[in-house]
Amino acid sequence: MPKFLKKLGVHKLRFQLFQLDKRERFAIVVLILTVGIFLSQLILSDIRFYLVIVLCIMSYGLTRWALREDIKKIEWITLFILPVFFTGFVSFFYFLLPERMISRIFTSVAFAVGMYAILLVENIYNVASQRSIQLLRAAHSVGFLLSLIVLYLCATVIYSLRLPFFANFIIFFSISFILSLQFLWSTRLESFISKKIILYAFITGVGVGELALVLSIWPIQAASFSLLISSGFYGLVGVSQLYLLERLFKPNIREYIIVFLFVFILCYFTTSWG
Repeated sequence: MPKFLKKLGVHKLRFQLFQLDKRERFAIVVLILTVGIFLSQLILSDIRFYLVIVLCIMSYGLTRWALREDIKKIEWITLFILPVFFTGFVSFFYFLLPERMISRIFTSVAFAVGMYAILLVENIYNVASQRSIQLLRAAHSVGFLLSLIVLYLCATVIYSLRLPFFANFIIFFSISFILSLQFLWSTRLESFISKKIILYAFITGVGVGELALVLSIWPIQAASFSLLISSGFYGLVGVSQLYLLERLFKPNIREYIIVFLFVFILCYFTTSWG
């Protein structure tokens, strides 16, 4: 290392950064990304898209630093999907909000809480892939909820773009496939992604993509659109998870169907058909 960097204490700082415990690293990651998202609305709109790309790359790099212990094989991909997607879609959703300080502060705080929860979930997955821990079931529940939030934000952003129906199908198929792939992988935490998980993730992607295609020609509001997309994902992934865990019984299937039908009926009667 050059002498002038040593004089500035860079070597000592680098050593200290790698000596931090995980919760301290999580706090640093959340702080850096939250500040980045907060500042993103203060810059020129022409370069905001590029800033979101930078934030997503930073999210991957910082999460990799925070979770660096014992990451193996497929975990280098699956553990980082949710942090990157959450950062990206919260950033894009941020641009749809009114340019008021209270909105910026509220969104930044919500992002910080969500990002910290994601880091905790991914850390549990990382540890649980090595040994059995009691927090895994709670991590699955929180991870599923955060995946639904990511898809809801994605749907809201995509709806605002007013894209053609075929573009909506491709986008929602891709996003749903990736999100369901990482969540279904977490049910078993194997060192690889099995063909069965890929198949169910593909079915989920096609199902959500077709739902988005149909809703593209429906005079529906943004909130209803996002809610229906999320409920469709909820049902398909939920049933797939139960099948993988060999807990797929009629009452469970009925529960997911009832939830989707309730959301569908609610959105149907709140749609303006005139």
